[in-house]
Order: sequence, then C-alpha cells, then structure tokens
Amino acid sequence: MSYDLSNDAEGSATVLPGISALHLRRLIRFTAILLALALTLLLLWWGIGIYTNVLWFSHLGFLGVFTKIALAKAGLFAGGTILSGALLGANFYLAARLSRGPSTLPITAESLRLMYAVAGAVAILTVLISAPIFGSAAAARWEPLLLLFNYVPFQVADPAFGRDVSFYVVVLPLLNLVQGWLMGLIITALAASLALYVAIFSLRGVNLLISPRMLKHLAYLGAFLMLTLAFQHVLNIYELVLSSGVAVVYGATYTDIKARIPVLWFLTVIALLAAVGLGISPFYRGLRLVFGSFSLWVVMALLAGLAFPALFQRFQVSPNLFTREEPYIRNNILATRAAYQLDQIQERPYAADGRLDQAAIDENQNTVENIRLWEPSPLKDVYNQLQFINLYYNFLNMDSDRYRVDGELTQVLVAARELNPDTLSQDQNWVNSRLQYTHGYGVAMSPVTGFTPGEGRPEFLIRDIPIQSELPVSLPEIYYGESPATFAIVNTSLREVNPDPEYTGYAGSGGIHLDSTLRRLAFAIQLADINVLLSDRIEPHSRLQYRRQIKERVRTLAPFLKLDRDPYPVLDSQGKLWWILDTYTTTTRYPYSTPFQPPDDNPPFNYIRNSVKVTIDPYNGDVVFYVIDPQDPLTQMYRRAFPALFQDGSEMPADLREHWRYPNGIFSTQAQLYLRYHVTDPQVFFNGAEQWAIPLETSIAKPGLAVVPSYLILQLPGRQREEFVLLLPLTPASGKKNLVAWLAARSDPPNYGQVLSFHLPEHRQIDGPNQVEARIENDQSVSQQFTLWGAGSGSDIIRGQVLVIPIADTIIYVEPLYLQSSALAFPELKKVILADGNNLVMADTIQEGITRLVEAASPRDGPLPQLQQLDEQVNELQESLDQLERGLSQLREALQGDLSPKTPEGTGELPPDEKEGGTP
Repeated sequence: MSYDLSNDAEGSATVLPGISALHLRRLIRFTAILLALALTLLLLWWGIGIYTNVLWFSHLGFLGVFTKIALAKAGLFAGGTILSGALLGANFYLAARLSRGPSTLPITAESLRLMYAVAGAVAILTVLISAPIFGSAAAARWEPLLLLFNYVPFQVADPAFGRDVSFYVVVLPLLNLVQGWLMGLIITALAASLALYVAIFSLRGVNLLISPRMLKHLAYLGAFLMLTLAFQHVLNIYELVLSSGVAVVYGATYTDIKARIPVLWFLTVIALLAAVGLGISPFYRGLRLVFGSFSLWVVMALLAGLAFPALFQRFQVSPNLFTREEPYIRNNILATRAAYQLDQIQERPYAADGRLDQAAIDENQNTVENIRLWEPSPLKDVYNQLQFINLYYNFLNMDSDRYRVDGELTQVLVAARELNPDTLSQDQNWVNSRLQYTHGYGVAMSPVTGFTPGEGRPEFLIRDIPIQSELPVSLPEIYYGESPATFAIVNTSLREVNPDPEYTGYAGSGGIHLDSTLRRLAFAIQLADINVLLSDRIEPHSRLQYRRQIKERVRTLAPFLKLDRDPYPVLDSQGKLWWILDTYTTTTRYPYSTPFQPPDDNPPFNYIRNSVKVTIDPYNGDVVFYVIDPQDPLTQMYRRAFPALFQDGSEMPADLREHWRYPNGIFSTQAQLYLRYHVTDPQVFFNGAEQWAIPLETSIAKPGLAVVPSYLILQLPGRQREEFVLLLPLTPASGKKNLVAWLAARSDPPNYGQVLSFHLPEHRQIDGPNQVEARIENDQSVSQQFTLWGAGSGSDIIRGQVLVIPIADTIIYVEPLYLQSSALAFPELKKVILADGNNLVMADTIQEGITRLVEAASPRDGPLPQLQQLDEQVNELQESLDQLERGLSQLREALQGDLSPKTPEGTGELPPDEKEGGTP
C-alpha cells in the first residue's frame, strides 16, 4: 500500500490514508469538548442529587447520617480514583516512552508526533475511564470501613484460628477489597501496557520487539501481580471458615485444615518465588525466566491447589467420613445455633395426653374466644369489596395485632386504606394525581373471630367513612404508607381530595418546602418531572413529599439494615396512627454458620438479629429507630457510627410497645434452621435421622403449600395468662405426618423475643395438619357438605389453614371454611371444622364446635376416647378376674370343709392313702 504525501486543500500533510493532520487535530479537540461537556453534566447531575438529598435528610433530622456516608463514599472514591489514575498514568507514560523510536513508514516527523499524540490521548482517555471505575469499586465498600472505625468485638473466637468473629465480619472484607482492587489495577495496567506497546509499534510500522527496558517494565508489573496473588492465598486461608465446598457442613472441615491450609501456604511461597523470579528476570534470562516463574505458579496451583485436596478428600476422608469430620460438625452446630439464636430456644416437653373437657375450656376461655377464623388473604378480598369506599382507595395488606376491647385482650386483623396507584393512573392528569389525590384515609379493623350470621361477613371494630369505631381514631390521613404511589405536593392552591368535608389541607411537617426556583428546578430534574418547575398551582408554602413508601424511606436512611417485608399499622392510646417496621442486622461472614437463603430472593446471610424497630408517622413521615437488642455487636458498631440515628428501645412510647410483634421474617428463618439444628449431637446430626419438617397443606385449594406461622392469643403451658404468640407446628422429615413439636415466639414485653420449643412424646401418635386434613376429607358429613356446595353452585370452597392450638394439656385443630363466587373475589365465612385427637365436628361457630367436641369427649354423653375405653375395659376385665378368683377360693374352701378325711379314733393320723407320698 502506498501513502500519499501530498498536502490537502489546506496544506496539511496526510497522516493516514484519507485522514489529514488538520482533521485529526479537529477530531481531538471535538473529543475533548465532548468529554468536558459529559463530565460537566455528570458533575451537575451528581450535585443535584447531593443537594436534594441534603434537603430531604435535613428535614427528617438525619443530615449527619447522609454526610457521614457521603464523606466515606467520597473519600474512598477520591482516593481510589487518584491512586489508580496516578498508577495507570505513570504506567502509560512509561510504556509510551519505552516504545518510541523511528518509523519505517513514509510519513513526516510531524505526522509521527501527531500519531503519538493520538496514542497519548487514547491512553489518557483510558485512564479517565478506568480510574473512576476503580474509585467506584472502592466507594462501594464504605460500610466495612465505617465498621472498622467503630470496631466492636463479638467476644466469640472461631475454632480454627482463634480470631474474633469481628475479624471475619469487618477486617477480612476490607483486606479482600484491597487485594482484589490492587490485582485488578495491576492486570489492567499490564494489559493496557501491552496494548499500548502493540499500538505504537504498529504506528511506527515496526514489528513488536521487547527491549530490555520494556521487559523490565512488564516483569515488574508481573512481580507485583504475583505479590497480590500471594496475598490472596493468605486471605484464602482465613476464608476457609466461610467455605461450603463439597463438605458435609459449612465451614472449614478436615480436608481444609489438613490439606488446603498447607497447600495455600505452599502456593504463597511459590507466588513469592515467582515474584522474585519475575523481578530478577530482566537481569538474567529474560523471557524464559518470566514465563518459567509464572508457569511454576500455574502448575502448582493446578496440582497442589486442586488435585491434592480432591485426592486427600477421596482417600483420607471419605472412607472415615464421620470420624474425620466429627469436630467440624460440632463447630458448625455450635456456630449456627449461636448465629441464629437457636441456642436460646427453650425446649420443654408437652405431653398432649389430656382430654378436652369443660374445665380446660373454662381455664383457657380467652384463648378459645380468640381462635382465628378470618385469615389475611380472604379478609383482604372482603375489605376491598366492602371497605374501600372510594375507587381510589384499596387495602394492600392485612396485619395481625391485638387490642384491649372492653377490657379484654382481643386479636384483630387490621389494614390501612391507602391510595390505589392503579386507579390513579387511569384517566388522571398530573394535577389530580400529584396535587389532589395525595393520601389514604384511616384503617379498617376486625376481630379474627367475629362474623355475621347467615352472610358470613366480618364484624368490624373500625369501619367506613366517616369512620365508625369502637377505638379512638384521630388524624386518619395517610400520606406515607406501603402504597407504591410516587411523590405528591401538598398545600397548593388546589384543595386535596379528602372524605372529611371539614378538612382544610395538610397541617403537618412532612415534605420539603418548594419556596425557591432553585429547589423546584432541582426536584424537577431529580424526579424527571418538569411540571414541578412549571406548575402555577405550587406556592412558596407548598411541600414536596417523596420517598413516601415507608420501606424505601427507611432503606434510604439506614441502607445497612435488612427490612422485614411486613410493616403494620398501629393505633396508640390516643387514636394516633403509626407504622411499625422490624429491621435486622445480618452478615454472611459468621464463621462455621450455615447460610440461609430467604424465599424472597434477597441476599443470603448466616447471622441475624432483630435488633431495631422503626416507627414511621403516616401523617408527617417522621422516622425513629429504636434499638431493642443492644447486645448485638453489629448494632453497637452501627450505633457508634451513627449515634444520632438510634434511640433506646425503652424510649418508645409504652402504648406502642404493647403492639410489638415477634416478626415472621426472623421466626421463619429460625424455624427453617431449627428443623435440623435442634439436634446437638454430631453423630445424630450426621445421620440425619431426627430432622424435622414444616408441614405442607394438602387441601384441594392449596396443594403442597407450606404451613405458615400464625399469630395467636394463647395461654402457654405453665403460664397464668394469655399472650400474643407466633406459632408453628413441626412434623418429621421422614415422610410421616404426625406432630413432633411446635414452636412459639412470645411478643409481649417483657418476654419479647423468647422462643419456646414444645416437644411431643415420641411413643405416641399425635396428628399433624396433613393428617387432620385427611380426616376432614374422609369424614362423611363434611364430604357431603363439600359436594353440596360444589355441585353446580357457581361457588368455590376456600379452606383455611389448619390451626394447631394447644389448650391446657391437649391439642385442638381448627380449619375455617369460606365460600366464594367463581366470578368475584368476595369470600364469606360459612363453617368451621374443629377436631381433637379422636373427634371431628363441623359447626357454625367456634363455641358450638367446642361444645360438641367436649360432649364427644365426655364419658357421660358420648363415646370415650380410645385410650380411656381401653383403660375401662382393662379395669372391667380385672374386676371380673378378681370376682372369679374369689368365687374359686370360696368353692375350694367349701369343698375342703365337706370332703376333709377323718382321722382314726385315738390315733390322730391320716388314713394311709392320705399320708405324704400317698395317692390322692
């Protein structure tokens, strides 16, 4: 190919075919302008985000939280960007200098300099792109850095290396970050340097030839890479306590301790030797030593790092698996039970051998009166038919709670009436959806047992608009809730839509004042809605309310807390509405503890504490974090980092503490782990013979659905009064369906968080939920009723969950039955099925069913239970045998009196045939 050396129209020499030097200069300037413009826009966007966040955090009183997190991120970003930029820039500068030389192409010196300038610009662009990426990677690990500065030991040492758990939770992640960050930077520098060498030699028209100085440059980069790999091997040794691998349990096992640790130390030495070899290679054998040093590490990593542990596991461990792994199984059991607080579960026997009688019912009357008939799912459908009132309201969720009603503790289901975004999005303009339809209104509440005769609809404690309530309700407007409705602007020139005709507008403190053009412009950009800037309905005293979804609100304030998925509304003693949201501290780095994968696709963890409860004001949006587990080391570290964020749990108002619930999120996690880790003996654990399972519902409407924990009001065995508990029955994992235990978590202070495990006797068969469902389906009268309801009636039968309810020393089972039209989700409660160990009845009410069960179990009015019948039969048989024995004794005595032989007179001896040895 020939190159045209003639000038173009403007007299510029041609650099490459079709590209003049002038065009190239213009391209460089245009690229620089574009980069500057993009950087300016990026900084502007970043600045707007900071400005709006400062306003939002400030109005909530948590500016210090945002500032500390922002400074930590900014510091890490700046440090990472500057350091990586300097290292990459210096590396590219060195590569450019070392690769320069004369060109063999027919171009001028000026053109060659211009090409070098282009290569330099590309290198600078690479640095400008790469450095912020490395800075962002560093900024993303702000949380371990803050924890390190506020370090609190767990006071628990791992059994493998004797290091405190905090080393693995806080220190080791930062060391891994440094190692990974440096290795990524060196690999980038090495690859980019090679690319730059190739590019410049190509521009010169010369084949790539590694000069001694270039070799030294690349060899030193390779040496640094091997040093980072050596560092990684050392860190991997400590990571073994967090290893799953193919072992029988999580954590370091026999192969890890006896084979992998020596191998990792060996690879560390090999990597250091390779680094030395690479460092001295420019002075001795050049490329041969470079490739030899690196190849040595690769070969050893394959043979020692992979092959040797696998062979060791196969020939040393597998033939004697339990003997080798027993201490490590014990480590796993102890760590898992501690990480999930399973070691604090109080285990107690529960005989379950009593007979349901009237005395037991009388002693547990409040338990009976609060047996749950309404389940959240069907009741939510009922609420959305009867209580939404206006089309722009709906009920998103039903929540269990308890209140004192007429002095009696009453379990209720309650739901907030919130805005329906789906309805608002249909045929609604911006003014309506942002300025007028701004909030929900009040709650609806029903006792879990009440329903109207005939219709089967719930009875209400709080209902309708205007609100009709047996409990005090004040300030019912809900501006902040579970609804995914986006931002709203209140106190505008338009009247907000409110069912109360006397409502004059928002009078709270929630939201940010839009009292300047700068604020309106900033939020118009932040929310991507130009109407925030242009609308003439917005006034200086108007307030912008955004992040109104309470989980998003809490997550923004405390991104380090894991949120429970079920916030619930609470009415305090004055009728003020609140939201309560449970949060958790979690980590994946508790040594030897088995990880748990939540069912909602959230990240796994292997340590959890329910350490913080959050209250959110639905009217003002105020958020308060209350620490309820001050002993948790993670909470202590976060509290040190953000002292203004947290308050003591004792500072929560007493009327809100009365509504604490032990959250289903942590209880379900503990239950799942407890199925296996209730066993503490390594041999039994290894065999897996005593694993438990959560029962599955097998009814027609919900085949294969796991039983979910139920909030109930119960009088626990050995307790003197009823309380609010979360209960879950357990069955064997072996395929049998009988009940083996039940878990109960207490919610009422001062016993909040106490979990009890009641173990049933092993020698007796006690029905589990599946077996009770089978009894229901096999009962002739019940199956006939099912057939009657389903025979072309246009209705569907909805069977509720079988509740396992301990009363005194016996267990009863309750399953509500609903009918629902096939065309409309509007279920009605029609019947309730009750059962004990021997009898099953279907009744219209709980009281009727209890009465019939008691009568069926009574020896006067019905058949005796099987065990009692057997005892009676044995007693009758024993009495008959006693009578027979007495009769035989009397007969023997009578025969002896009449037939006794006479002695001869005067001798006093028996006749000869009656003497000893004679024939009778």
